[in-house]
Amino acid sequence: MLSEDLKNKNEEFVDVAETLIEQFSIKNRNYANDYFSGNYEPIERWLSIKRKVARLESHYKLGIKSELPDETIQDTWKDLAIYCIMELIILNSSKGGNDKNEN
Repeated sequence: MLSEDLKNKNEEFVDVAETLIEQFSIKNRNYANDYFSGNYEPIERWLSIKRKVARLESHYKLGIKSELPDETIQDTWKDLAIYCIMELIILNSSKGGNDKNEN
């Protein structure tokens, strides 16, 4: 039986995942499915992720906060999570859905 705290964290995880799905759907539509277009090499996609990581490093190591209201630290974490999921989708597509042997 799951403890109440674990149960609550599972529910929170689902809530966050649903928020990510909504955000992904809106951004993917706004960007015309561009990330999945095949126009970007893996290194270019990695640079998108790296920019988000650099933003997190600036925030946590240097205390730099964005002055833009739509670029909160939470937004950066959400963007990073979405980029990672999109990359997993691409990897699964290129491997026929089998990522078990991926290192």
